Amino acid sequence: MAVSVVKSAGRVIEIFEFFAERREPATMMEVARALNCPPSSTSALLNSLCQLGYMDFDRRGRTYLPTLRAALLGIWVNDLFLSDGSILALMNDLRAKTGETVALGAQSGLHVQYIHVMRALVRQPHAEVATGRLRPLLRSAVGQVILSLKDNEEVVALARRINAEEKDPAKRVRIEDLLQRLEICRREGYGYSEGATTPGGGIVAVLFPSPPHHPPMALGIGTAIPKLRDRKEFYLSILRKAVAKQSRYLSDHHIPHSRLPARSAGAAEN
Repeated sequence: MAVSVVKSAGRVIEIFEFFAERREPATMMEVARALNCPPSSTSALLNSLCQLGYMDFDRRGRTYLPTLRAALLGIWVNDLFLSDGSILALMNDLRAKTGETVALGAQSGLHVQYIHVMRALVRQPHAEVATGRLRPLLRSAVGQVILSLKDNEEVVALARRINAEEKDPAKRVRIEDLLQRLEICRREGYGYSEGATTPGGGIVAVLFPSPPHHPPMALGIGTAIPKLRDRKEFYLSILRKAVAKQSRYLSDHHIPHSRLPARSAGAAEN
């Protein structure tokens, strides 16, 4: 007897299977034609996946692509066989060396979304620091790293839109201050924030190599502000070593990936 499949669930799987075979971004109409699905239904499904953080939408190209969060759904299986090259292995190593929370994030619309979080071994972080959570793009360290890759014109446009939608005046960001922070981030090769999203907590983050067509990612270590200030240079050192290791892994497997700013790349080899 044939097994009944919920139609929308089947369509979601078909979308991911389509991208697994295509291996590059696609427009909504390309997805709809490939799946023989009505454009309105395809658009609704793709937009829902974007809202959940499993699909990324490029406004310039009007294209969609699954995010790393979608890949991480089954990465524990990958770790059984390829643990030496997995992102989770790198994050686990960072947590083991610091005992602190390690987070991997990417831009999701007007926010930063934590793709994966490994929580501190001893001191439990705030409940908001968890996989899938959305954080402020303009005020977080991960957001700084991602925004530092954009030109100032695009940053200003994003900042104005986010400020316009922010109901709490205290959380609106002065564009001049933001641009100054991003200039420091570009020069120093890392983002840093204190109390931006978690009272008493902060995070230091660096750009993490991402495959072609995927949105930029940032890898960070978060802890209580006094400890973050005291151990910032140590955290940066091991973050950069993790990034260098991931870059070598991708290069050894001939996988094109995003290149780090000169400051970060050079520091990783020290």
